[in-house]
Amino acid sequence: LKVHAGPRFPAMLCVSWLVTSLGVALGESNLNGDYVLSKTPGAQQTAQKFPQRFSDYPRKPTYFDVYSPTIKTLYSQVFWKSLQPVDLPEDIVKRFDGKGMAVVGFEIDQVRRTDKGDVSVPITVAYNHHFESTMIGKAASFEREELQGPNDPRAHGAHGHGAPLNWRPGDEHWVVREPMEKAGDLPHSQAFGGANGGEFRKSFHGYAPGFVQVIQSPTQMQITPMQIDTWHREKMNISHPSRFVSGPVPRTSLAPTTGPDALYSGLLECPLTTRITKHVQSNAKIHIGAPCSSQVASGDECMEIARAVLPKHRFAPLQTSQEVGCFVAGDASEFDLLHVSFKAPHGREAFALHQELRGRRPTPQALCGSDAQRFVGNSNPLVNVSVDLDLVHDVATISLQGPKDVWFGVGFNALTMSDQPWAIIVDGNGEVTERKLGYHQPGTLLKPSVKVVESKAVGSLRSVVLTRSLKGASPDYYTFKPLDAAEINFINAVGSGPTLSYHQHRTIGQLTLLPVTGAGACLCKGASVAFGDAKGTMEYTASGPGDEGSGSVAFNNHCAPQPRSDLLAMKNPTCDLRNYSGGQIACHHMWSLLDADQPIPWTDQPLEYSLKFRFWVEDYDETYHTVVRRVTWGIASPVEYDVPKCAEGVMGCSMENGTWIHTIHGTFTGEGHLAAAHFHCHAPTCLSMQMYRCPLGTKVCNATTGTLLCEERPRYGHGEDDFGEPGYILQPPCLWGSRDFGLEDPPSVEGYVLGTVKTSNASYGHHGEMAWQQMYIFDKHTSQNYV
Repeated sequence: LKVHAGPRFPAMLCVSWLVTSLGVALGESNLNGDYVLSKTPGAQQTAQKFPQRFSDYPRKPTYFDVYSPTIKTLYSQVFWKSLQPVDLPEDIVKRFDGKGMAVVGFEIDQVRRTDKGDVSVPITVAYNHHFESTMIGKAASFEREELQGPNDPRAHGAHGHGAPLNWRPGDEHWVVREPMEKAGDLPHSQAFGGANGGEFRKSFHGYAPGFVQVIQSPTQMQITPMQIDTWHREKMNISHPSRFVSGPVPRTSLAPTTGPDALYSGLLECPLTTRITKHVQSNAKIHIGAPCSSQVASGDECMEIARAVLPKHRFAPLQTSQEVGCFVAGDASEFDLLHVSFKAPHGREAFALHQELRGRRPTPQALCGSDAQRFVGNSNPLVNVSVDLDLVHDVATISLQGPKDVWFGVGFNALTMSDQPWAIIVDGNGEVTERKLGYHQPGTLLKPSVKVVESKAVGSLRSVVLTRSLKGASPDYYTFKPLDAAEINFINAVGSGPTLSYHQHRTIGQLTLLPVTGAGACLCKGASVAFGDAKGTMEYTASGPGDEGSGSVAFNNHCAPQPRSDLLAMKNPTCDLRNYSGGQIACHHMWSLLDADQPIPWTDQPLEYSLKFRFWVEDYDETYHTVVRRVTWGIASPVEYDVPKCAEGVMGCSMENGTWIHTIHGTFTGEGHLAAAHFHCHAPTCLSMQMYRCPLGTKVCNATTGTLLCEERPRYGHGEDDFGEPGYILQPPCLWGSRDFGLEDPPSVEGYVLGTVKTSNASYGHHGEMAWQQMYIFDKHTSQNYV
């Protein structure tokens, strides 16, 4: 296979993207050479009848190219960023204004732009983990929305990949605003993907003639690429030919680094590094009042629970408490500092505790902080918020710190503005007002209930100290009740100017009010967390020169029980944060995939290149075209999973022809009629995926109970051409359409049970493998002949 270079054309530069609109000559070659398809069971002579080039399609589509902004990384860094939308070429916009643009397919490469033209970057130099892209029409728009934390559901994106989740206050995400849908409207946006990983260049991204993705009056495109820098600067070429040589990898990497099998970098599997700290959500709780029903067993466990329940605080060394149990208390002057103490029950104390838990005899321990006369708390998600409650003198002291020249505010006992909380607003001049917020509105100005004790600006920050009674002046004000509500949710925001207006940044936070006097509040053990249920976040800490990574990522993998997926029964590490050892969740924008004690090498040699897209398009004709839409089905977590290094007795493992094979299964329900199937998986472990169709009511759908719809076996490169890097794959998709093109009629899977079987080479272990089915379907059967 050979990449054919095309002629050069004038280009238009827009929003850092280079976009060119091109006509096409008869017989114009594909960007990446010829492609291959997987033959479905009922297809006949697909290789002979299907057009080899997009330009050979019946209606002779034309194309336009799009270049991304420059992607710039150092060795071991991940580039995963939601890029700014680009305007499509002016002639394309004019041509399709007021009508539909039918996309018959697209091609993609990663290139360095030079004076001599585009130079492809080997997949061994920069690994495409995946990409997501969206194109919109003029009736829709792209808007940036601020994410509200690592668990914000918008951050997870569509189709399993979406936008990166390494959240920091102020982080934003591009979303599509659709118009009100009218009967007969063509789609105003389309997501493009399929074969969007290491297989992305030589895999076919298209549909059978007559099937299209269509956009009404197209205007813009937005892309979110995920790339991993694996280029050994000293021993590898930056362009073809480039024999792979492994650079440094972290200790959790499972890839061979020497010998004949060292064809790929362990970094492409996103191993978990020591730059990442897990924060596992705990069932333990802070309790004020009666003693814990389940006691902590040791000081180490006590401190571990404290750090899990209160992960954003500093901790003094563990102390021995006067009372039996595990306690946490606030500090009288440093409100972000906590004191943890522990005392184990022995002898009579253990007997007394046993009696007390049976309700026979109260002891001083039963107080669990309920006799405290002062409570304090601190949280700093965006605005630094401290609260000091003096129960004896009925005084609440509230300290807020934010940017000096713009307004900032805090709304108590709320998760969104729709909760209509009591809020304190500090403007850019230090003036303090109180409001009852409305739903995305400034709400009602309230009479002052706070007294400004101190207001000062130092450097770029402004601080105010306020006092008021614990009880709110009316139901419009918040009342502090630390004995009943020790944890207070709040919203906080920062503006772009000195006076209250639409916020520039916003997020949520939580205050935990802890006793200052006495032993403190009790830390109580929760019920044990079953495998697969442990959630939480992973936090990245930068280490050394060149490291620009930061932020937290939510762990939201979910492994369904059999027959939906085998992973839970296998106790696959990807199902549970406590066991998670690598994969997509450990791989985010500017995170280095080396351990903290491994310096990033070659910091003076950044890798710079762009992604290049070529879209093949034609005028939409409703009498000819069938419009498809994209859906995704997974049988892992649901996207990723670990492939174990197989051995005797390991579930899912079998020896076939001298090679260990690992197999997983999944059963689910389908929808629509199938037009194209792209089974997404990664080199160097992916071997095959098969999809079967079974009657409704089938409990387990597989080769025994169902009919084969599609089998895809990736083709591994052997150095036969520039895009045939040894050990890396292309994935031949299954297509359905007209028999004139050697295809099988599109099967309906609406209401059917589907089953997928995925096999992997398990001679080595692998993190973050995929079992992800990227499908293009249509909803109604068509009588068109697609010719």
